[in-house]
Amino acid sequence: MIMVLEILGLALINMEASISLKKIGKNVENKSILAGLSFGIEKGTITSILGPNDSGKSLLLKMIAGGISPDFGSIYINGDNISTGDRKLRLKIGYMPQYINLDDNLNILENLQFHGRIYEMEQKQIFERIDFLTEKFHLKSLLYKFPGELSFGFLRKIIFVRTLLHDPSIILLDEPTISLDLNSKSRLWKYINEIKGEKTIIYSTQTLLEIDNIDERIIFLSNGKIVLDGTYKQLVNKTDNLYKFVLEFKNLNDKLFNDLSNNFMLIQSKRENNFFEFYGKDKDELFKVLKKVLNNNLIDFQISKVGLDTLFLNSTQE
Repeated sequence: MIMVLEILGLALINMEASISLKKIGKNVENKSILAGLSFGIEKGTITSILGPNDSGKSLLLKMIAGGISPDFGSIYINGDNISTGDRKLRLKIGYMPQYINLDDNLNILENLQFHGRIYEMEQKQIFERIDFLTEKFHLKSLLYKFPGELSFGFLRKIIFVRTLLHDPSIILLDEPTISLDLNSKSRLWKYINEIKGEKTIIYSTQTLLEIDNIDERIIFLSNGKIVLDGTYKQLVNKTDNLYKFVLEFKNLNDKLFNDLSNNFMLIQSKRENNFFEFYGKDKDELFKVLKKVLNNNLIDFQISKVGLDTLFLNSTQE
């Protein structure tokens, strides 16, 4: 059985990078969450990390931010190893986690001011940035509210503003649009588009609906490994001639399933009850199979073009 990725000829992107990961690995509770990742991210680009829950997206971003260390491997920012704990290196990074980590005893303005001081901003710059960003994202009216008075969606927007406050050159966003309304999502993506080229941005997401907002690099992560890597257009173009075929039988027994799976160059064939599914680069693959099964209780068959969503789901399955 041939994997879809091998047929499509997708390869990991290799580039000279301002962020470099060298064989990064992390185990949590004796389980490998990230397994020997190596890739680079160019300065001034936007990269989306796409994957299901527990694929290692959040852990990866937290490690790049310097929040936790890998069990093995190294992470470099502009050639410097982040594990050295160099404070100047950390000041270049803005990290937005999924969780809310504001101080409940401080109001929003005080939380932002505290963040600015931690990142060695001058008082004048702190106020200018708070004024600019809260105006940009319609949050000025919340500055004197306390975190406990605000919804999760509003708190996520505050965390986003805090991430940008010290004007970092590297921005790491862990599923930044969770719990945001449509207008807020639109403003967030609009701003990211405005600053792309000036900043190196990495964001994680679980949905393909977001990645065409910004047509740059996409890394598909599954079970701690990279399964696809390329731009949106590159990955979509790779699916142009890929089809999914589904054959329905009155009785798809083990012998028939094994004959079909072993005697044809099929991509990722599988059985579900009396349905036989496989993928092919053209419809000739289907006709080869049909010749063999026309007298084997075949009821019906279906053909569909494969899109990027199918390719992703296919790539994340064991």
